[in-house]
Amino acid sequence: MNYFEIFNKVLLELNYRPIGNFETIYKSEHTKILDLINRVNSEVLASYSWPFLEKNTLLEIEENKNVYELPFKGSIKGVYKDEERLLYVQNAQELLSGRLCGNFYSISGGSIIFEKGCKGGNCRVLHESCDYVLASDGKFKEKMSAKDDVSILPMPFAEHILVYGTCLKVKANPSYPKFGFWNTMYVNALRNLLQKSPQTNECEPFISLS
Repeated sequence: MNYFEIFNKVLLELNYRPIGNFETIYKSEHTKILDLINRVNSEVLASYSWPFLEKNTLLEIEENKNVYELPFKGSIKGVYKDEERLLYVQNAQELLSGRLCGNFYSISGGSIIFEKGCKGGNCRVLHESCDYVLASDGKFKEKMSAKDDVSILPMPFAEHILVYGTCLKVKANPSYPKFGFWNTMYVNALRNLLQKSPQTNECEPFISLS
């Protein structure tokens, strides 16, 4: 389901009148709901090491150039140079100054740093993507904005996670009559997605009602 379809389904769950034209939204409660759909999407995807978030980025390392701006946002899970895994060093200055040499890397100011005087070659960076949305043109981005944008959460789980998760945030009151039903549907959707995405991570995905 795309952004517009998710939005209308949330409106129906809240007993609001659905809309026919995404471009003419002006009511403050409507824009709030659109924002909350994105917040649910981002919170769920950022709260767990989902395997479908893993991406590989290739860097071509030049001779004696050891600092490269990272072309992505997201945590790095591994760095491989000529298929040999490099070890992470927290203190980037040790590499920049040349005090530490060998198969190491560090991160500082959005850049990846290798040893001073490093040799050229190919570097593969395994990382988690922060682009949680797929646009109609096939490009990935952080948030939904156009009606045809879709979450990268796989279907059919995405529908229940986004619709019922958004309803929980809109009301944020356990005494609300449909709150229990929404919570059950949301939790079950997350549980089913987890079963399809085996991980050793002990943390479980979640959203905050605030």
